[in-house]
Amino acid sequence: MSTSNEIINEILKESKGQYGIFCINCIFMHSSFKDLKKLANEHNIVIAADSKTKMDFLRDFAIHFYVQYKNNEDIENQYESSLDYMGNTLLSYPEINQHLSKFDFIAKQELIDVFSDFCADLGISIFDTSNIVEYSLDLYLTKKTPLLRTEAVFVRTAVELDQENYDATLKLIQNAKMVSTWTVFVTTPAGVYKLGMEKLIKDMENLDTWLYVVNPQHKKILGISKGKKSKSYDTDLRDIYIQKLPREPVRAPSQVIKFSKYEFNEDESYKPKSFFMFELLPEQEFERIMESTAEEKAKYQNIFRNLIVIDIESGISIFSYSGQKSIDENLISGFLTAMDQFVSEFGGEDASMKEIDYKGFYVQAAYGDYVKIALFLSQPSDKILKERLDYFIKQFENNYTLQIKEFRETGSVNMFDRKKLIDSAKNLLKI
Repeated sequence: MSTSNEIINEILKESKGQYGIFCINCIFMHSSFKDLKKLANEHNIVIAADSKTKMDFLRDFAIHFYVQYKNNEDIENQYESSLDYMGNTLLSYPEINQHLSKFDFIAKQELIDVFSDFCADLGISIFDTSNIVEYSLDLYLTKKTPLLRTEAVFVRTAVELDQENYDATLKLIQNAKMVSTWTVFVTTPAGVYKLGMEKLIKDMENLDTWLYVVNPQHKKILGISKGKKSKSYDTDLRDIYIQKLPREPVRAPSQVIKFSKYEFNEDESYKPKSFFMFELLPEQEFERIMESTAEEKAKYQNIFRNLIVIDIESGISIFSYSGQKSIDENLISGFLTAMDQFVSEFGGEDASMKEIDYKGFYVQAAYGDYVKIALFLSQPSDKILKERLDYFIKQFENNYTLQIKEFRETGSVNMFDRKKLIDSAKNLLKI
């Protein structure tokens, strides 16, 4: 009978030369012991007596799923490998699946910025196309080599990717071939999981489109498949489109600095058959990656002052959180009294996401179906923070709909987990 170390070595040997979109080690690190123990009980997974850490649990899980996979023909026919079986089983549990957001970008602008930095280091100029209605691109890339080479880029986070959005994007990619030499699709591991990797690769190959996956956990960009030059490229239409671009690129190549903080390995890239949904990393390699990609200090901590979540119906605060340099409560109270009036002065559908200058502070107001939020800052927010606030209010309402209704009946806030809300606010808003 094989020892546990022999089985782990066999798993690693079988996956040598393969690259995973999802790191199972990361999934375990984000999961709680409580949830892992619950899953172990449901699958009769034997946890060794000396297993104390999550990496110990990972070893026990990997061994269990490997043995199950090798000894069950039905399972073997259903999944590509024991890691595929294990990964899909883990993510079928809501308690584990909720951590998919860690493999995505909450704000689309963050994903756009990461890919722009990567392209600039390749000697490419990147243009923002958000104000150009035609073709609905996210970015337009140009490079003279010596002829002008252009690329139309479509960026999608998992948050926005549903079947309708994806189907529409495929049509947009086809249409964009008229104004660009190549087309590019960029998403995240969570986006790949949502769409299905085989389907995504097949669709992009059918469209002759470059496919990139940006992994925020490992701070790595994966080049999955290469695109081909467009057969419907029209230089006249291209020139008309280029005339509409901003005068200056949002990112241009530099001979002095390197923009990207993400790793890209050319030798591992553009081999679609070498990519699989899940991978298991040796413990030392995983520790090295975690050290090199450690979370940076909360980006907006220095400008954050106060966050208040208010029930729309009653106007009463449900939850509030203050930074180290909080604002006087009387000043906050005065703003909240007139908050709706301030917001309505902007008019238009996006009024609720406008920034309000109030007595030397900047207040980002956001409205949901049940609650409204006021985020007090010492400096104006950027596009990324606005997108993160929009995501936070949606998550709050999704997770606490029943509690909000109970609050309206009782006036009590005891049903809201304050510690969990603070952790969520810090994580999602980087405050």
